[in-house]
Amino acid sequence: MVILITGGSGFIGSELSKNLLQKGHQVVLFDMIPPEKEKKKETFVRGNISNWAEVINAVRDYKVEHIFHLAAMLSAQCESNPWAALQVNGLGIYHILEASRLFGVKKVIFTSSMGAYGIVPHGTVDDKTIQRPQTLYGVTKVFGELLGLYYHRRFGIDFRGIRFPQLVGPGIKSEGYGQYLPKMIDSALKGIPFEAWVSEETSLPIMYIKDAIRCLLELFEANQSKVKTRVYNVGQIFPSPTAEDLLEEIRKYFPNAQITLNPDPKAMDILKTIPKKLDDREARIEWGWSIRYGLKEMVEDFIKGLNPNFS
Repeated sequence: MVILITGGSGFIGSELSKNLLQKGHQVVLFDMIPPEKEKKKETFVRGNISNWAEVINAVRDYKVEHIFHLAAMLSAQCESNPWAALQVNGLGIYHILEASRLFGVKKVIFTSSMGAYGIVPHGTVDDKTIQRPQTLYGVTKVFGELLGLYYHRRFGIDFRGIRFPQLVGPGIKSEGYGQYLPKMIDSALKGIPFEAWVSEETSLPIMYIKDAIRCLLELFEANQSKVKTRVYNVGQIFPSPTAEDLLEEIRKYFPNAQITLNPDPKAMDILKTIPKKLDDREARIEWGWSIRYGLKEMVEDFIKGLNPNFS
């Protein structure tokens, strides 16, 4: 099968591509920036997701059968440039869905976020919780979800979505308010100082990258008869570790890690809009989702991912 990954040079796209190739698929990476490492098996197409012509040319020219739509601006980027965010996150999903309709793409997998909810009184959200995001990033993700569901109802596009918690893994480069988590581990491993913009008590629902990739693949491969909810929460490491919990785990490996916590008011305000827990019962019931990596396993595997010889 020919599979297009938008944002294919990014954090999730690079790992997803490896797994799809191992399964025998033909992979086309669509991104503005080429992958850091030369890709001999994938096809790289330089393009901007907000440019309609570039999107339809890629879908048509490579006879794309399925799309993983990962391209997006994250929370901090959206707040600093909301006009660009609407082009990338808003027009981007429209371009993907319309190209899928025109050229007969069989399946579209969309990465949404826990940021699509906003502040909820009880802290826990399920797939039926009303979405009232406080950030532009969250607003664009809700738009993507609803537009995808419309294209499913109106045009029969097999649209499926995942609301991820904060993802953590080696090699992350994107900028977002939740990225203090991977940067704490990365800085400790490299022996460089890092000042996180959160307090000791700050906690986010998080998931390790290997669980995230498996999640995308399992939803992609799930029989259509089982996919009823269409857009799913997927649960996190539980209980959600605080910044202090993560620091304690890091110091088991790096006792002299130069990591400090200095809360930034703007970042803290944004992080307060994120739910405390994602109820993922529909994903578990409908297609058998379950998380495998806890905090200890995540930190250990993260370190080995950047330094295989670490012991």
